[in-house]
Amino acid sequence: MFQPRAKLEFVSRYCPPREGWLVCVDIDPSEEGRTGGERRNANQKVQQFAMQTDAGKVRQALSELGVTVGRRKKWSELNNVPYLTGDPDIVAFNFKTDVCLIAEVEGESSGQPEQKLSHAIGQIVRNIGKIDKKLKISPIIVVFGAHISNKLAEAYLLSNLGVAGLSLNVSLQEDRWLFGTPL
Repeated sequence: MFQPRAKLEFVSRYCPPREGWLVCVDIDPSEEGRTGGERRNANQKVQQFAMQTDAGKVRQALSELGVTVGRRKKWSELNNVPYLTGDPDIVAFNFKTDVCLIAEVEGESSGQPEQKLSHAIGQIVRNIGKIDKKLKISPIIVVFGAHISNKLAEAYLLSNLGVAGLSLNVSLQEDRWLFGTPL
């Protein structure tokens, strides 16, 4: 499951707009297979094509759900919600429950899982203190894949900061909360 697909799955399972969530998702060009040089071998070319094809489907599905993709600063202004600096993958507000969800999501990629996880942890920690204290903050690190899930499980002390860890799977029934308070 590539990163954009993991973001879609998380939103549709845990913070869907139909349940009162106002959601903005960031999808980087690299996550869509639109950066980097010419792929060197057939496997890399097939993976890039798969990423690009899936990214278009994900963008369409997010739009149909009522999720904003990109333009987070404008989205924040239009919806009168705090703008978080940096590049959080998912920012969602539910004013019925006064919850602000910040999620960093890591899907399958050719990158080093440890480096990707360290970056996600840094993003979450930096953004925790930027939310209006009237809202309940729900910071979550979401990962897909066995190796990175095992690495995230080792970071269980993040739960002391109120961070939750979720190992996303192919179905909701197979998802596992590794630490912290589940949504």
